[in-house]
Amino acid sequence: MPGKIRHFYLAFMILSLLSGVVSAQGLDDSELLPENEAFQFELVPAGTSTIQATWKIAENYYMYRDKLKFAVNDDSYTLNIQQYPQGISKDDPLFGITEVYENEFSVRISITGNEGEFTLVAEGQGCNEPIGVCYAPITHNIRFTSSGGNIRLAASETTSQATTPVSADPAPQTEAGNVNLLRDLLAKSFSQPEFLKVDDAFKVESLSIDTQAISGNFVVEPGYYLYRDKIGIMLGNKPLAVSIPQIPEKYEDPTFGSTDVYRTDFTFSANRPLDSSSGEVLVTLTYQGCAEGAICYPPVTHEFNLIAPVMAADIITPALASTEDSTGDHSLIVILSGAFIAGILLTFTPCVLPMIPILSSVIAGQGEKITRLRAASLSLSYVLGTMVTYTAMGVLAGATGDQLQAYFQNIWAIGILSGILVLMALSMFGLYELQVPSGLQSRIQNKSGNLTGSIPLVFLLGLVSALIIGACVSPVLISVLGIAVASGDPVLGAQTMAVLALGMGLPLIAIGLGAGYLLPKAGAWMESIKSLFGILLIAVAIYLLQTLPQIPILLIWGAYLIMVGYALMQMRTETGTAGYQFKVALRGLGAVLLVWGICALIGGFMGQRDLLRPIPEHLFSDGSGSAPEISSVHLFDRIATESDLEQHLMQAAASGHGVIVDYYADWCVDCLKMEKSTFKDSQVIAEVESRFIALQVDVTDPNDANANTLKKRFNVFGPPAMIFLGQQGTVLNDFNFYGYKDPQEFLEHLKRINL
Repeated sequence: MPGKIRHFYLAFMILSLLSGVVSAQGLDDSELLPENEAFQFELVPAGTSTIQATWKIAENYYMYRDKLKFAVNDDSYTLNIQQYPQGISKDDPLFGITEVYENEFSVRISITGNEGEFTLVAEGQGCNEPIGVCYAPITHNIRFTSSGGNIRLAASETTSQATTPVSADPAPQTEAGNVNLLRDLLAKSFSQPEFLKVDDAFKVESLSIDTQAISGNFVVEPGYYLYRDKIGIMLGNKPLAVSIPQIPEKYEDPTFGSTDVYRTDFTFSANRPLDSSSGEVLVTLTYQGCAEGAICYPPVTHEFNLIAPVMAADIITPALASTEDSTGDHSLIVILSGAFIAGILLTFTPCVLPMIPILSSVIAGQGEKITRLRAASLSLSYVLGTMVTYTAMGVLAGATGDQLQAYFQNIWAIGILSGILVLMALSMFGLYELQVPSGLQSRIQNKSGNLTGSIPLVFLLGLVSALIIGACVSPVLISVLGIAVASGDPVLGAQTMAVLALGMGLPLIAIGLGAGYLLPKAGAWMESIKSLFGILLIAVAIYLLQTLPQIPILLIWGAYLIMVGYALMQMRTETGTAGYQFKVALRGLGAVLLVWGICALIGGFMGQRDLLRPIPEHLFSDGSGSAPEISSVHLFDRIATESDLEQHLMQAAASGHGVIVDYYADWCVDCLKMEKSTFKDSQVIAEVESRFIALQVDVTDPNDANANTLKKRFNVFGPPAMIFLGQQGTVLNDFNFYGYKDPQEFLEHLKRINL
């Protein structure tokens, strides 16, 4: 309590005691009584083997029925509570509807056992009503002697009545007794701690809202603590999940048992929902804390009016940046338009580019029967297949925040699709013809005119290839899926991903129409074109296999390049014939492919996997040290659980380092690229090791519960994702990113981070 009020309180107590007019219960309600005055305790013998415990509760105070506990320190004695009195029901700020006692109540306890001395332990807990604070549990230890079935106070307890009343009928106070009691009260009053107001014990600072999140920090005064699970944030009337990067302390709390608390300053944040409004918004912050070993404050609710900017998540590309309509909600038309543009851009990324030779090969495989209408129908069926897959991806992302395609990144799914592409390629070489069975083909022809053949199979091929070929999570794809994840809306996820697939499909349909118009309808050229697409299909099949680390991919690439190179070198080049110069160029290309294939075989036998750099660089070093040294040490420490992460966060806080958390998967193309290039660069390694603790989470298996928990820790959707944290574990949202960065880009990115 404040000093002036405290001194006034003491003077008031002195006058009251000397006059004998005012009792302790007559104090101003704004003052907290010492616990032995607020909850006076008496414990006396009450017959054979029976003791009566009485609590006298000051006005405006109450005690909890379920916090009363009695025990004997000696196992040779048996304790039995004969009866608890009926309390009153109260809506308590700590425990909700509970039974409490007011004024005075007694409990009879029977104790049987051996003769001798024993200690009875009585415990209770109570609160003050006007101020709204709760005291820590109060414990009394009273020694008794049992003899001949009678129980009486031990000799050592008869002198303790001034601090713990144990007599049912205390002697009247004399003037000397008043002076002694006054002395005891003064001693207790001066030793009573001064408790801060709740807003002084726990200060909220730097509360703000930006385009992504609501964030702030708590300043916790020494000697006080906040409960982790009592901290809540609401935006308007919508509760948000609170994220606190600092590690809480496990604490055996007298009120709630084992729980997590914060005794020092910490930061907090909550992701801003996608559908939240801009402009002035209401942010409600709730929390609850205690003074160490003393009072617990009731839950606190504070409301803040903040100015929220228009939503624009960092990971969403400008094409997807949303605006708001007159009602303040995001415009669905703008979101879908952005997704459509993103789909067109996504077509020309390494994630989706292999779809072009697949579709072109299907069209070329029709041979001289191809027409523009048929080419368009095949392209459309393929695109509709991809739309079904991407729509399902959006539904799953909106409902669960997970990646559908991640479940298909395994040797079986990829192997089956690669096998299908090889079978299609062999049909291009004329070994056999793939088509719908003749009976079904006749039925389709009768109903659809010229739209016969393998349209259902092409639809199925589009559906499956979108699952596997489109598995790498590029920034564009993350942007669209991020909308579904942030909103938690499966319908919105389905809409955005369907429109994204349509945007991807338009260039494919255009290519199909162009192929139907440009490809020759008959003759030897048609066969050459089919063979060319067959070669491309095999290349796509091998490209898919390279995402599997257990496949010796360079050996396969080497054999493929040698065979293609040899075939091209066998082409006849007669002078004066049509296309002579073109065939000479093809033979030259064949020679290059043959040499490249041999190098790939050599590199494959040496454990290499990079087709563009098949031969290890150290073979070309002269030993003088001029060649760059490639370290075999992995830059990142792999972590598997949240406890692993927390240990490294504590290590970072102790050493003054930042933390990088890299989310990696074996099937993630961009992840593999960064592993081979960015994370092998000597300058990048030096920068990371000097300033950061580098951690990596392997999310290859979508069913790994620990990996999924670590993804949710920082709201990561899929790999490649890079999360940066400051020295105290604060997430540096402005520097987090998805996708690939080459060594120079990544190095510049690191240097912009001030820890």
